[in-house]
Amino acid sequence: MGAWQQDASISTPCHGPKRPPTLPMNSPTSTPAKPAAATPARAAAALLARHWDGKLPVDPLRIAAALGIRVVARGGADDPDYAYSGYFDNSGGQPVIEYNRGESVVRQRFTLAHELGHYALGHASSPRDTPANFTTGVSDKAERQANRFAAELLMPAKEVRIVVQGGLFKDVAELAGAFHTSQAAMVYRLQSLGLIP
Repeated sequence: MGAWQQDASISTPCHGPKRPPTLPMNSPTSTPAKPAAATPARAAAALLARHWDGKLPVDPLRIAAALGIRVVARGGADDPDYAYSGYFDNSGGQPVIEYNRGESVVRQRFTLAHELGHYALGHASSPRDTPANFTTGVSDKAERQANRFAAELLMPAKEVRIVVQGGLFKDVAELAGAFHTSQAAMVYRLQSLGLIP
């Protein structure tokens, strides 16, 4: 695999092989089919099979749109009092995800994937997620599951293994750049997949 250094510059995204969908697309207002004991990995794999075009980076906004989820950008200069990273609301007729556009792009992407996790795993509306909910030390089970789902969605195991084992990137920074994630999230993912100690 080579030496992984975390201080190199980020490269441009790579494009993986196209994958034909293996399951029919959901209608925009349908609920994803979930096994009774859906795991974050299985739920993410099911959404990727239905709604991912096979190109890196995975686009959680595109997946949300395909599922008929309304996505609302909050925060930033126009909404400075929005103090949350994101929110999932499934109490009305159409599911809604909010994310904070004032945060870094990689945080926004992880937040979108995390909130999609609440949806795909059948969670009730989640309280407004603060940055603390996106750490490995969060104690709430639903939040841990949504974090795991987000990692599985944004950094699919098969694709991570292919690019690492193929030596396509020289370090964690380049790999994180290709998947448009933070370096910390990529290190955690590589460790969870047993690709680094």
